[in-house]
Amino acid sequence: MKLDDLSRPAVPVGYGQLILDVAATHDVDPADLLAAAGVPAELMADPNGRLSALQSGALLLFAMELSGEPAIGYEIGLHSSLTSHGLMGYGLLSSPTVRQAIGLSERYMPARLPMLTMSLTVDGPVAAIEVVENAPLGPVRQCTLDLFLVGIARIAPILTDRLRRPEELELWFDYPEPDYHARFKDRLPAMRFDMGVNQARFPASDLELTPETANLGTVAMVEEQLRRELEQLGLDGDLVVQVQAALREVPGSLPDLDTVAERLSMSSRTFKRRLKEHGTSFRQLVEAGRKAEAVRLLNTTSLSVAQVADRLGYADASSFSRAFQKWTSTTPGAFRSQP
Repeated sequence: MKLDDLSRPAVPVGYGQLILDVAATHDVDPADLLAAAGVPAELMADPNGRLSALQSGALLLFAMELSGEPAIGYEIGLHSSLTSHGLMGYGLLSSPTVRQAIGLSERYMPARLPMLTMSLTVDGPVAAIEVVENAPLGPVRQCTLDLFLVGIARIAPILTDRLRRPEELELWFDYPEPDYHARFKDRLPAMRFDMGVNQARFPASDLELTPETANLGTVAMVEEQLRRELEQLGLDGDLVVQVQAALREVPGSLPDLDTVAERLSMSSRTFKRRLKEHGTSFRQLVEAGRKAEAVRLLNTTSLSVAQVADRLGYADASSFSRAFQKWTSTTPGAFRSQP
């Protein structure tokens, strides 16, 4: 997502309305919140209206400030439902399997939350929906990740039998445990912090479950409409998403800049310039990829710390350990020994 795209209308107003509704439970007047965020009331009244990423971010920021509730991301996630996602929600309900529902979300996320990218990974018996930001989220990053992952946990029971086995759904976050988590712990699924990645993790066997509402005809119609939305918004084929996919292509190995540039049919110089236009760099994306891959290798393999360091391209185990401690506030050895 280019920096210029932050000002482009893309986020459905339904998401903005959800923020207004949750803020109102803290006695925040919707008109005051809209005025503080600089969002026209008439835009919110248009059922087909779209907010820019900057406007939706401003709504989140001022919702936290005016309500005095730093955990408002949790609350928004807990208040969300499949209908909160409009047409996308019907597509999820109609998908033949949970795996295909996740695939639908991956493909058409830019038509809902273009500042985020989600992807499905499977490591043996565990499947994970991972979310990364492809645009700077600034002071609302943690709130955005809170609401997104809690929202996934909220709708999971509708597509699977997670309601009967909630202990098998776990959320991972790459930041330290916030002070406000304790107040909401009883209403949330299991959470782990300082994990280097942001994921919703669940049994891989759930991927082949079939929602009771599956309907091939309906999901085909939904997908066609979502495809049109992407074309109209001009948000398909995002460069950052393509680079992230290239970095995940071969587990345990990260290609260099020239290799990725060649794969995307552009010169290294053009590649670096275009990433700068997106507000990022190849180095930043590689670091994010290294964090995710380090967590995966430490969790799912018996490789030594030195071997993990070598897989990730570090000169030695000490360099890797310093980087890992910076990401997660713990050492690779201590991280691996956690239950």
